[in-house]
Amino acid sequence: MTTSTKPHSDLFYGALAAIAMIGPTSLVIAAATMSEIPATGQFMVYGHGIILAVLASALVLRVAYIWGYSQALKVLAREPKFPAIA
Repeated sequence: MTTSTKPHSDLFYGALAAIAMIGPTSLVIAAATMSEIPATGQFMVYGHGIILAVLASALVLRVAYIWGYSQALKVLAREPKFPAIA
């Protein structure tokens, strides 16, 4: 039997994809409205660098989040369910 609801983890990948698509697009639109000065190129380079840093840090945090839960579950699996009564 299948359900029509999505897991909550799908929200992360949707948000990551939205940032990956909308961020550079908005930078290009913003740079197009600027006058032709050398700062326009710097704006684009620094803007793309910030977007790349945000995406990379989001992926690193996601991996650390998942790895932390897997480690916690392994620890819980090794511990006895009920402590011995002395």
